[in-house]
Amino acid sequence: MARRHLLLLITAIVFTTWLPYIFGWWLTPPETRYLWLIYNPDDQNVHLMWARQAMEGKFFFHDLFTTEPHPGLFTNLFSLLLGWFCRLTGISLHFGYQVFRTLIAVAFLLTAHWLSGFLLSDRRSRLFALLLVGFSSGFGWVLVLFWWLTGQRPPFFFVDVSPELTMPEANSFLSMTVAPLAALGVTLVMGALGCLLTSMEFKPQNASLAPRPLSPALLRFVAFSVLFGMLVVNVHTYAAVPMLIAVFLWQAFQIVTIRRVNLRELATVLLFAFPVVLLLGGQAFLFSRDPAFAQKAATPTLTPSPVILIGSYGFIALGAVLGLPAAWRKAKSGEKGWALLLAWTTAIIVSIYLPVSFQRKMIEGLHVALCFLTALAFEEWMKRFGEKQRRDEGHGTRDEARGAKSQRTDLKGQFAAQTQSRISSTRPLSPAPCPTWSILAFIVLTAPSQIAFFALNGYWLVHNNLIYDTRFNPPYSRMLMPPYYLSENHLRLFNWLEQNARLDEAVLCHPMLGNYLPVLTGRKVFVGHWAETLNFVEKLRVATAVWRGLIPVEEARKFFRRHRIRYALETDFERLAADGSTNLHRYGEVVFQAGRDLIFRLKW
Repeated sequence: MARRHLLLLITAIVFTTWLPYIFGWWLTPPETRYLWLIYNPDDQNVHLMWARQAMEGKFFFHDLFTTEPHPGLFTNLFSLLLGWFCRLTGISLHFGYQVFRTLIAVAFLLTAHWLSGFLLSDRRSRLFALLLVGFSSGFGWVLVLFWWLTGQRPPFFFVDVSPELTMPEANSFLSMTVAPLAALGVTLVMGALGCLLTSMEFKPQNASLAPRPLSPALLRFVAFSVLFGMLVVNVHTYAAVPMLIAVFLWQAFQIVTIRRVNLRELATVLLFAFPVVLLLGGQAFLFSRDPAFAQKAATPTLTPSPVILIGSYGFIALGAVLGLPAAWRKAKSGEKGWALLLAWTTAIIVSIYLPVSFQRKMIEGLHVALCFLTALAFEEWMKRFGEKQRRDEGHGTRDEARGAKSQRTDLKGQFAAQTQSRISSTRPLSPAPCPTWSILAFIVLTAPSQIAFFALNGYWLVHNNLIYDTRFNPPYSRMLMPPYYLSENHLRLFNWLEQNARLDEAVLCHPMLGNYLPVLTGRKVFVGHWAETLNFVEKLRVATAVWRGLIPVEEARKFFRRHRIRYALETDFERLAADGSTNLHRYGEVVFQAGRDLIFRLKW
């Protein structure tokens, strides 16, 4: 692919991911501030909460969404770099997050294009593969459109777009748009597998010399693959599990295919896997020793049924099925790239249905693999199309061929024609030019869910996530999803807390604000995130009782002391939860006011 075309395509894809953010910024209501988030702000604020601690100089992170004591043994390179970047440049964490998201999207697309070079021989096939990776989706838009037009909830939604559960990690475009950590994880996995593949195919410059098992050049490629693999473990641990399974499946396939053990390849795989497995075990051990992160890992995030997944990939799933026979033939004929891709695809599908709580988080990369298989089906179709076109051009119609045969009387001429025919038949067939409309038509067929995703986010942005819509059956609600815009009064409260609250003092507030407070102040909250806050439902129940003044004063003081809750907020969110007005004056006194919004200092 010409470099100019590649850069134009990557620019177009990345710019498209910015469109809902630009719309959100343009829509900003008066006296509010847009926090540069779309979709679900709650999970993105988790990564920003870690980055906030990195910005303050910490290397190991605590969970600021919960007040239970825990050792804080977790660190994450993405959040460290983001925090250091924002501290150095002075830009906000939320906008810095978008800068990093953009850079990761570019790296993701470049790495996917590089990896496709091991698999696809034609530049048009690689262009098609990158278009699919960048824009394709499934049939989710059909059910969302039905829901929107009829007001009736369908029996299920697909997960490529949904007003309920959408899985950004299952789709490359969504990962690049709202889940940069997932996109970074897949980028590193592709880098690790690509370097490992390069090391397998490495040959010395002097072809007469057999490659030594541990030559310096070979070790250089293995070292890069190990580095990327270890980064996967740290940056997005879930993606490391299918990556390791894929490498061992790949090696097993190679042994079965050639019916002998290639010691050089086996040594390369072991050199890659040993440090990655060691780091993965250490990471798992640290998580098990930290109650906050251990309970988070135990939160069920299960994979939908295979039928839902197939519908969520739509025509891409169909294209992958059509590409499987060709991929299998290539793998059996010794093409290591396709053997590795089939192993990776199999590993992901197996991993997402393992009996663990975090199943669906291991789906990262499946969309890329399916796009490559679809592109292979496209390449095979182009070759057949080209072969037919050359036959038609070389031999003409049957009637013309009979006439030509009757006119051939010169034996020398016949021999020359036959020789030329043999030479032509032995030339390698290259794909014939494919009509541009066929590529565009397929992209149009596979992209509507991305448009539906943008439309849903526009709806949520217009309502600032404060939605309880009775037009739908059952009524549609996002009342516990944090808003995209915070009022200037909310930000004044946060600024006061940042300047006056001690780092070991927690804040009681509604999770709609509690999801942002650790990011913007660096302080803990009693309840702020459905998974990061331990015992979230029970804590929300207790917090509501405090806002309504239902807990006796002495009992409340013991409760505040146990969780080190020094401050409480009273805003429209807390007043709504308390049926109109709070009774926080029973437990403390007002120390700051911004408009109608208050900060209470709690007595204990």
